[in-house]
Amino acid sequence: MKEKFLFLLLVSVVALVFAVSCSDDEEGESEAKTNCNSNVDCNRDSYCDLDNPQQDAELGMLVYFCKKRQICSTQADCPINWKCKENEGFCITKKEAEGIMCKSNDDCKDPNYPICNLANGECRSSGGEISDNDDPLEDNDEDTPGTEVDDEEEVNDNEPSGKDDDVSDNDADNSSDTGLGKTVMTENFEDGGLQWTIVPANEENPCWKIGTPTSGPGEARSGNNVAATNLEETYSSNCKDLMYYSTSISVPSNGKPEISFYAWVDLIGNGYSPYDYVEVLVKKSDDMWELVDDGILLSADTPSSPLAALDNHKTKITKQLGTQYYKFTGDLSAFKGKSIDIGFRFTTDDSDEAAGFYLDDITVSY
Repeated sequence: MKEKFLFLLLVSVVALVFAVSCSDDEEGESEAKTNCNSNVDCNRDSYCDLDNPQQDAELGMLVYFCKKRQICSTQADCPINWKCKENEGFCITKKEAEGIMCKSNDDCKDPNYPICNLANGECRSSGGEISDNDDPLEDNDEDTPGTEVDDEEEVNDNEPSGKDDDVSDNDADNSSDTGLGKTVMTENFEDGGLQWTIVPANEENPCWKIGTPTSGPGEARSGNNVAATNLEETYSSNCKDLMYYSTSISVPSNGKPEISFYAWVDLIGNGYSPYDYVEVLVKKSDDMWELVDDGILLSADTPSSPLAALDNHKTKITKQLGTQYYKFTGDLSAFKGKSIDIGFRFTTDDSDEAAGFYLDDITVSY
């Protein structure tokens, strides 16, 4: 009888452990499989993984799911274009960081947290005096937001230190050394294009798409994602869609400011008649996109000559290359000392489509 009792007790314990284990697995699986279309759909310690759509058995289609954020204690623990939210202990996207991560008081948009704590690059409330811990860290090689301050610069929490139209080496959000000096902005679309706004001519059929391409080159130049005129087939007719970077960019007064990017091009057109084409538009932040008529002057690093991918005026990307990603460069010297917005406009006529335009690895530098 005693042996039978012990056997039943052992079976019960094993069953309980198994049940708890299964429960934990199911709970974790449920959390990992939460559908989302943006970070708003996820818990705060998770984000919407727009880079990796997965098959949903119930819906029978590819959908996005929430994913646990990467844990961090400093900026060095986070991927490129992510920021360490130290008081929460995990990485957040660059888009989420707007208004709560800072380099000066100007960056703090929440009236409840108007002061920039330069020690960790996070906005804080205005109550209390600044402690020694709020001062910029010295001899810190980590790329922590807000830790780079000129030796002679005096920081005053009650006076904004930034100006929209003026830029120093420390003003760029993604500042890093390049052959030209400093990088003001970079974009590879791996976050699903959170920083970009698409204005379609036809709301039901937008001509810009951001994601992983299966048509055209069949791959991104780097990573998985691109911005393209279509990701799965030839582009549409009657397009005149604008895709612009949602954050204004401050062009420095010094150096040689320029925008560069890589593109795979297969568009119908020639030097005299670019029927289908892409332009790089630049406007001052106070202006309107509708007032920008023409794209900026471009050069193309193509095998034969720049005109192998450009029209005769060198402002429109066109023609049927369709072999590899080529580098394009635009001069921004006319906008020195100004705050600008950058966009790409795709225009097509009503006939003859091709593989399209696939955009990756954008950089603004000087």
